[in-house]
Amino acid sequence: MHAQIAAEKYAVFQMAHSINLDKSKFHLLAVNVAAELSAVKVHGEAISLEAMNAKVLVARAGSMAMGFRPLTDFMVKLAEDIVHLVSEIESEALSVAHQAVTRLRTSNAVKLAEKSMALSDAQEAKYRSDLPHFVETVRNRDAATVDRLLNHAYTLTKLLDEIVEQMLAASAVSSSIRIEAAAIDERYSASFNKVSTNLHEFSSAILTTVKNNLNVLNRALNK
Repeated sequence: MHAQIAAEKYAVFQMAHSINLDKSKFHLLAVNVAAELSAVKVHGEAISLEAMNAKVLVARAGSMAMGFRPLTDFMVKLAEDIVHLVSEIESEALSVAHQAVTRLRTSNAVKLAEKSMALSDAQEAKYRSDLPHFVETVRNRDAATVDRLLNHAYTLTKLLDEIVEQMLAASAVSSSIRIEAAAIDERYSASFNKVSTNLHEFSSAILTTVKNNLNVLNRALNK
């Protein structure tokens, strides 16, 4: 598994050095991801509220609702994880944006340095002997910036992938709640069904937002 992840990361790194950041507006995309994920945090907090409601229902229903306890515990943990992940995603997205802007500058510096060296070859230049070392330094600085950018971009996509996996699990829990609700007293089944419906709606909204942003990032990385 670790070898596969390393291979994937290396492939992304190789691809990154040819990214046209100006064309993809990568820095703007990263900022937009951070902004859109704020809605995910709201949905995560809503799931937390639903989990609290479900716990109250479990307490009221007593022994007939024993099957709901692990499900509500999962909902509480899920909500906590979402809020935590979104905070990490916001941080990584802003880091990606910062490094993307930096890379625009270092890339332009490389072009200017290479142009200066080409001109020095065509005419007598006072500092021509120093130019190769200068160009190499600028190229190395640009390469280091790309590596930092892709480290953050890779982490960002993996965090988004992690939320996707959790939302798929949330969908399964929603179905389990509905199944459990069918086997208990009608006084409580409607309320548990409502919890199931809300969990499904919130997790679906999160899944849609995250997948859309993940697709945007992947398209930008593949330009």
